[in-house]
Amino acid sequence: LPTLQRRIPLCEPMDEEQIRRIDDASMAILEEVGVVFRDPIALKQWQEAGATVDGDRVYFDRNHIRELITTIPSHISYYAGKLETYLRYRGHDYELLPTVGNEKKLIAGAGAVQMPVVETDDGRWMTDTTPMIAWLETQQDAPSIYPKDPALRFIALLIEDYADEWLWRPAMHYRWSYSLDRAFACRAIYEDIVKGNRAIPRWLALRLIKRRQLGGFVHGDGVTAKTWDHVERGYLTALDRLEAIFKLRPFILGKTPTIADIGMMGPMLRHFGQDPTPAEIMRERAPSVYEWVARMWNLDPQRTKPQLISKPDAALIALLTEICETHLFQLRQNALAYDGKRKRYSQSIQGCDYINIPNSRYRVWCLEEQRREWADLPAKTQKTLKASLHTSNAAILWEDFAFMPSEYDPERQAPFNKAINVFGAGVPPR
Repeated sequence: LPTLQRRIPLCEPMDEEQIRRIDDASMAILEEVGVVFRDPIALKQWQEAGATVDGDRVYFDRNHIRELITTIPSHISYYAGKLETYLRYRGHDYELLPTVGNEKKLIAGAGAVQMPVVETDDGRWMTDTTPMIAWLETQQDAPSIYPKDPALRFIALLIEDYADEWLWRPAMHYRWSYSLDRAFACRAIYEDIVKGNRAIPRWLALRLIKRRQLGGFVHGDGVTAKTWDHVERGYLTALDRLEAIFKLRPFILGKTPTIADIGMMGPMLRHFGQDPTPAEIMRERAPSVYEWVARMWNLDPQRTKPQLISKPDAALIALLTEICETHLFQLRQNALAYDGKRKRYSQSIQGCDYINIPNSRYRVWCLEEQRREWADLPAKTQKTLKASLHTSNAAILWEDFAFMPSEYDPERQAPFNKAINVFGAGVPPR
């Protein structure tokens, strides 16, 4: 038999300019051509929502359309899962409420429309899970989730930051790059946010959700055909490092959970442990991690004395090495770009080139916080930690590294300050 030859070229992911052109063309159709609706109820709802209605044809303003799809529902939210895990562990009662319809109230109170945002009983607003949890810990008298040992405390905070910032990209990639996961997330967002709240057809809502999330948080954050494998490697390596740890002990730093575990629940609960593709990978590749996710979600409120390791072991050091090579390196490059007033920058991580990824003022603040925590450590603890953080990328924590300050929360009021988004207006600019 003759050898089969492929004559159809391989399909490459669209680049940023192609996505922008499709987006502009789609919005131009909505603005200039309009959409015909033959349902008088739908026409009335669109008119009430602010669209231009001419007979049975509706014309949309692109800014209005994008405004309709601006937030993520709580039950699939990255950071809401992290906070919920903590609240359940501490036995706090809470109620999940929609952000839709409350945008002005959230901006006035918290400074940004984010998930999660918490209004306290005394009317104050909190945002950003890292300072939120830190403050909540000061309001209770149970043994703290922050280790007393200064070295372990620093490690726990570093792991939390890695989970918050570095694992974000692979989490968004798996959710929006794979069709099964994308369909699941689109339907969830539609049911939680749009249905019953916005006068917008289901098909249009799903299309806009997909375009916003895939175009902004995936393609707009450096996921391309050339970086695809490395983005997924970030998740797989995290699984492997955690699997090795959970073969030795039930939690990252010992027999009781710490802020390191709470932080890791951000990506591992609502994204990697719930979205179809990464969840299947977790079950097959790292069953101990899968078990840990369920264990964290089912924690009973505890008042027991923390039981933690005395010093970093080989399994933990392997995880810290990955954090230094990825997360800390990216924080350095981001700070350099911010110092140079560049909205986008390029970086090479573990041999993979990320081109034109978005700069983040918030992540400059993250680096400032990590360096501040390091500077507060006793000299003896710093010396001990340097033996565990042995890669050159860890030097960003202690070296004389000048960069333009973020000037975010200068009065150190977080979590009660006016928040900013990780990326500008919320979505990485395309």
